[in-house]
Amino acid sequence: MATGCSTGPDSSGRLDWLLRFDARTEARYQAEHGAERGAALRQIILVGLIFYNVYNFTSMVLMPDIADLSVVARLLVITPASALLAWRIVHIGPNLREALIFYAMIGVVAAPLFLFWLTMAPLGAYAFADSTLAIIYGNLLLTLRFRYALAFTIVVLLGAILAVVTKVGLDPDLRLALPVQYGTGCAFSIYANYRIERQRCTEYLRVLAAQSASEAAEEARRRYQGLSHTDPLTGLPNRRVLDETAEAWCAEEPAVAVMMIDVDHFKPFNDTLGHPEGDACLRRLAALFANLAAGPDVLATRFGGDEFTFMLRGGGALAAARFAAALVRNVEELGIAHPGRPDGLGFVTISVGVALKEAGVARTRDGLFAQADQALYRAKRRGRNGYALAEGDGAVAAIPSMAVVA
Repeated sequence: MATGCSTGPDSSGRLDWLLRFDARTEARYQAEHGAERGAALRQIILVGLIFYNVYNFTSMVLMPDIADLSVVARLLVITPASALLAWRIVHIGPNLREALIFYAMIGVVAAPLFLFWLTMAPLGAYAFADSTLAIIYGNLLLTLRFRYALAFTIVVLLGAILAVVTKVGLDPDLRLALPVQYGTGCAFSIYANYRIERQRCTEYLRVLAAQSASEAAEEARRRYQGLSHTDPLTGLPNRRVLDETAEAWCAEEPAVAVMMIDVDHFKPFNDTLGHPEGDACLRRLAALFANLAAGPDVLATRFGGDEFTFMLRGGGALAAARFAAALVRNVEELGIAHPGRPDGLGFVTISVGVALKEAGVARTRDGLFAQADQALYRAKRRGRNGYALAEGDGAVAAIPSMAVVA
């Protein structure tokens, strides 16, 4: 596995000296670019076969003594094997794909080197250049991954030197000149491959770093947005969500009911049981309200302190009254002990004030909330543990819990 080392200020430090990504980055790169790489290799292999077989004509001129062998090797061995590889290249995994390309290029270069070593024709030494072009093809057109390109270049250079040194009848001056020329070509091609591959890798790492930064920023934005819209104690939507929703719903056609909810005698609850118990009480109420706020047309929020709100969209006065009654009853059924109540009731209850925006009637958010708040105080003045509708909203002024309709 690759070991990370820095490749520059803009990279993510996930390349080793052989220009390998770390495992996670490599997997992501292949997922994004593997199919593109396979398609490009297929095209380049097929184009390369055309030029590779052009050298059958030069073999007839330079190596007439083994021209038949050259044609057989190129047309009947290298070409079918390469065509098969081109067909399969898009259907195999990235590691096997790059390894097969490496071994195929070894064979492609080995064939002309062997023919050069074998021929005894007077012009046979000129055939040595055939393999040089194959190196350029492998390192620059196929763009072998650098680790494979480096191994490929070393292997074929050693093979070329061996062929030159052991070739029978080669001019002594050529035994020195040909390896120097070959080595120079190898050096240029591997250097060019390194630059191409390094550019590919570092550019991808820059893009990946930018994407990661963007994703992190988006995640932070979503997290912040979630926090800025959520009450930290109860987990309900907060006042900001209430204001935004109320502004939008009041501008729409359907009827809207606003319910202001206050926990009855909550200060004595805290004074008697302590603030931790008070917070626990608010969380239990919030959990109940969250369960009751099902659907896109119901919103439960924490208004502040021991006050909560509900908003209902699409129902009239009767629907609002039934919902308020259900709220009062469900809180009562929780049976949260309240030993500090001055009225001696002994459990937690709520008071609810309801205001209604009728369908098709324009109402301001502030006006609607002011009416709901006034209705809340009327419900509290008339005994608590009940609800009251704002005057003019088509219901009795205040109804205690024992008289509510289920």
